[in-house]
Amino acid sequence: MSENNLKSTFWDRITDVNVGMLSAKGTAPRPMAHHAIKEDNALWFLTADHTDIGEDAAAGKDARYQIASGEAKLYAVLDGKLSIETDRAKLDQVWSPMDAAWFEEGKADPAVRLVRFSPKSAEIWAHESSAKAFYEMAKSTVTDGTADLGDHGKVTF
Repeated sequence: MSENNLKSTFWDRITDVNVGMLSAKGTAPRPMAHHAIKEDNALWFLTADHTDIGEDAAAGKDARYQIASGEAKLYAVLDGKLSIETDRAKLDQVWSPMDAAWFEEGKADPAVRLVRFSPKSAEIWAHESSAKAFYEMAKSTVTDGTADLGDHGKVTF
């Protein structure tokens, strides 16, 4: 699969993934729910200003986001940069009822920080159906070959 096709598959499938592990350089990974917007070439996160992710984003740190979803048939390790977004329209665009559970005053809570993760590069694994994966594993056992479980590659954004 070409780099462009693998990136397209990534953006198509990331919307079916709920949570990944986000970490800035020197910070332990944290489970974070994302809002993927292909047109922004970004993943958006909501956090509180006093959290390590909020502080790392305010400092503009390099970060890594890791995804493992059998349901979405997508596995990825993305490297990029964190930043704080202050545009209220973008907050309105990504806000969901699930986000409200984390903030007493909802979107108006002064602690809300909208964090942009801008990926620079990624290693992506995208496989097809589970049936195909089982077939490939069985075939490799019988033929002493290796299973072809899907597409894999490194991409830049």
